Amino acid sequence: MIETGSRLFDFSLENQYGETITSTQLASGRVLVVFYPWAFSRVCGSELAQIQEHHQEFLDANVRVVAISVDHKFTLRSYAEQLGVEFELLADFWPHGAVAKLAGAFDEAKGVATRLSLYLIDGVVRHVFSSPMTEPRSVEDYQKVIADLK
Repeated sequence: MIETGSRLFDFSLENQYGETITSTQLASGRVLVVFYPWAFSRVCGSELAQIQEHHQEFLDANVRVVAISVDHKFTLRSYAEQLGVEFELLADFWPHGAVAKLAGAFDEAKGVATRLSLYLIDGVVRHVFSSPMTEPRSVEDYQKVIADLK
């Protein structure tokens, strides 16, 4: 698994609008990368809805939020519209879970990303968050780390 102090690895994924997002684009400033298992699942939906509810706070702190799952970009577009998500959902669809694997955030048995989040400052991992598949990560934990690591 990627660790605190590591540089973000190279990748290129499409977002829910078909736009290519690269690790280079995430290598400056403050970025929260949220890996999650499935679009349209109960826990993931509530977790991403909570992030959306606090999205303006992230923007006010100059933190870009991107979320990554193994779903297809067309699925993510529908999912974002249903949840009202304004941040980017990236499709780690093919090769299946390749970016999640680079982060050590892939469950081989289930074929999905695990619940792992990375807080980056200028492309360096400053904090790693994780939770079991059945439990969402806490927005309060994100807020605390963002406030503490400026």
